[in-house]
Amino acid sequence: MGLFPFLVNDSGFIGSVMRFPQLTIGQQFEYQGKRYTKTGPMTATEESTGASTMIRRSAEVIVVVDVQVEPSTKQVKKSYNRRELLELCQEYKTKLHSQLRQMATDEGGLQLDPVLNVIDTTLDIS
Repeated sequence: MGLFPFLVNDSGFIGSVMRFPQLTIGQQFEYQGKRYTKTGPMTATEESTGASTMIRRSAEVIVVVDVQVEPSTKQVKKSYNRRELLELCQEYKTKLHSQLRQMATDEGGLQLDPVLNVIDTTLDIS
């Protein structure tokens, strides 16, 4: 691989070879036999696992051409607005209530009210 972009036919797609910093964020590429999406100046998310990885600035990567990018369910959103955060907290609170109620039923008498009171007080998001 050289410094100049050229076309390669590898892994069932055609793409050009370039240095990692030349990619735009969100662009898909292949590196060392794995497919990634660029997420930052030196980071990318592996498509198959959702794991974040540091990529060397000098790394030569193969750009994936004509691929529809769909967010992976394994990729985690890194920033949330206030409304989204409140919704996540409320969802967590609801799941916690449900699981504790199930535990109380399964164990035949968990002191549930004090536990739920602590949860409600701790996660008061109004």
